[in-house]
Amino acid sequence: MVELTNLYNLDVYTTRGKYVGRIHDVILNIKKGRVSTLKAVATNPDKKSVGIKDVITKSIRIVPEGDEIRPLREEGTIEIPYDRVQAVGDILLISPEIKETAVPASTET
Repeated sequence: MVELTNLYNLDVYTTRGKYVGRIHDVILNIKKGRVSTLKAVATNPDKKSVGIKDVITKSIRIVPEGDEIRPLREEGTIEIPYDRVQAVGDILLISPEIKETAVPASTET
């Protein structure tokens, strides 16, 4: 079992070795009692921050309504469904299929 606080700031790689980003948010499904989605932000893997301060300053967002908790859309974030997670340790390994979210451009006429 993995504690949620251990997921924050983990570097994410695909099982093919491609760097994806760093976990910055964990989305929970309260009704099912499990992690639903991880959100990652692409960062330079050479600029790793080390320290407990980063972990402590992060919080878990819990919204008790709805079957699936939907995260806020943020430009440049990557939503990783938790069922794609293959392994968690010093890094997080996922299967290669991920979905990047983008803020839709407004169309004015």
